[in-house]
Amino acid sequence: MRYFVPLAAALLAMTVGNCRADIVIPAEIPTAVELSNVDINRIVCSGPMTDLIFSREKGMTGHFSGNNAFVKFKIEDRGGEYIYADEQSELFVVCNNTVYTLIVTPTKIPSVTIRLASPKGDSFRKNIAHYKNLPLEKQALQIIREAYDGAYPASYRVSEPAKVEALSPDLEITLTQVVDVDGVGLRLKKYSVKSLAQNPVTVGEKLFLTSSVSGSILAVAIEDHNLNAGETTRVFVVDQKEQPQ
Repeated sequence: MRYFVPLAAALLAMTVGNCRADIVIPAEIPTAVELSNVDINRIVCSGPMTDLIFSREKGMTGHFSGNNAFVKFKIEDRGGEYIYADEQSELFVVCNNTVYTLIVTPTKIPSVTIRLASPKGDSFRKNIAHYKNLPLEKQALQIIREAYDGAYPASYRVSEPAKVEALSPDLEITLTQVVDVDGVGLRLKKYSVKSLAQNPVTVGEKLFLTSSVSGSILAVAIEDHNLNAGETTRVFVVDQKEQPQ
């Protein structure tokens, strides 16, 4: 069964902020991340955090309390000229008796929030509980709401493939994010869609009903259906990943 969700109606009460989406880090896999070298960065654990290990000589400082850690890079004042940290370094976080390894590059960007994903078996249980007793159409709407806000539970797996899809000559369509909900069988794909036409273009849900997107689509939600030249919108596609694709 397919559900086509009118995004404006479904999310009418929600607002879009300018904040960066949270980054989700898997356990036991060294992961490269960019952290702000001008603001304080936050790391969130799904349980108790017991250690934070880093090289102070590379300008990194930090502390943890409960299930949060806060990391900042030192800014050097050389006679009124500010020098910001730019040297890559390793950061080890012990969360829920699991070690997370971050390969950190300090970058001049706004504050970053990182969420440490639970080990896979725990992720399954948390995802199942998150969607418990919800019918399929409400499960699809829930993950679309989360994608619209850019804030996911730490138990989700999030990747950013940056893959271009040739679905229309009038549109530049890029797959920017894939979100897997392990244990529930849901996958969300987020697309950035830009108008290449000189005249107004209408972006319709049927454009995404193709095997190159998915063979098991549950829902398609479009942020703005009507685009002028050069304007962009977001499209969210939810499918059942356990189905043949």
